[in-house]
Amino acid sequence: MIQKTIIILLTVICYLSGGSKYAGEFIGGGVDARSLSLGNIVLTSFNNPSAVYFNPSFLPEMAMDGVTVSHSERFEGIVQQEFAAYKTKYREFDVGAALIWINVDGITLTRLENEDEVISPDNRIIPDGTVSDNEFAFFLSMGRKFRDNMNWGAGVKLLYKTFEEESASGIGFDVSGLYKAPYNIDLGLKIQDITTSALFWTTGTNEFISPSILFNAEYNGRLEYFLADYKIIGGTKIRTENYSEYSFASLGFADFILSAGLELKFKNVFIRGGYNTDDTWSAGSGLELFNFVLDYAFRPDFEDLGNTHKASISYFWK
Repeated sequence: MIQKTIIILLTVICYLSGGSKYAGEFIGGGVDARSLSLGNIVLTSFNNPSAVYFNPSFLPEMAMDGVTVSHSERFEGIVQQEFAAYKTKYREFDVGAALIWINVDGITLTRLENEDEVISPDNRIIPDGTVSDNEFAFFLSMGRKFRDNMNWGAGVKLLYKTFEEESASGIGFDVSGLYKAPYNIDLGLKIQDITTSALFWTTGTNEFISPSILFNAEYNGRLEYFLADYKIIGGTKIRTENYSEYSFASLGFADFILSAGLELKFKNVFIRGGYNTDDTWSAGSGLELFNFVLDYAFRPDFEDLGNTHKASISYFWK
C-alpha cells in the first residue's frame, strides 16, 4: 500500500507540474465521459458541447444550443477534475466556451525536525502543513462551415496554475478542421498549441507546451438486424516532447499515440469501448432522455494508479 501511494503521488507531481515536458498534461487528456470511453482521441462526432475543447470545427454540425458538465476522479480520488462547456450560435459563427479545473487537496509538506542536520534516525521527517494544487484552463472557440462537407475551427485558451504560494499563467492557440468524406466516413484534424503555449511562473521560471497534431477517422454504419447504429473510430496523436516511453512508435522528435473506439446505439442507449496506447482500455455507456444526455466511463487500474470514473450530463435547447 505504501509503495502504491508513493507511485500515485509521484505520478500526480509529474502530471501537475514537472518540467516543461509535462506542462500541458492537465489539458491533454479527455474531459468528458464519452471521449474517455472511446480512447480519448475523438474529433469527428460529439453528443455534447465538449467539441468546444476537442474540435471547434464540429460546432456547426450541432443544430441546438447546449451545455455539458463533467466530473471525474483519478488516482483513487486524489485528483478531481471538473469540466463545463457551453455552445451557441452568434451570427454566422458557432461559438462556445469551456472550463477545465483540476484540483489536488491535502498535499502534505514535510520538514526535518532539526533543520540544520541531515536526515538520520534521530532527525525525523515531520509533517509541516498541507497545500493544494489547482490547474485551470479557459477556452473560447468558434467554428464555421467552409463548404457543405468541410468546416474549420479555432480556439484560444487561457491557462492558470497555483501551487502553495506560487502561480503561473499563460496562453495558447488551437486550430482544427472537419471533413465529411463519402461512404459515411468523417475525418478530423487538430493542431494543438500551434504557436507553442507558454506558462510563466511567479518564481521566474517558464514552461512551454510544444505543438501536437491529432488526427481522427470515423466510419458510421447500421446493423439492420439489431436495429442499431454504430461508429468505428480510430485516431492518432503526434507529440513532439519526447514521450517515447508511452508512445506506440517514435520517429526522431515525433511520438505517436494510437487509439480506437466502438460505439453502438440502440434507440436512445449507447454502449462504448475503447483503447489508447498511452493508457489502457476503457468502457462506458450513455442515455439520451428528452433533451438530456447522460454518459458514464470507466478506466481500470493503470500501472497501479487506481481506477478512473467519469460522469457527464448535457442539456440541449433550441
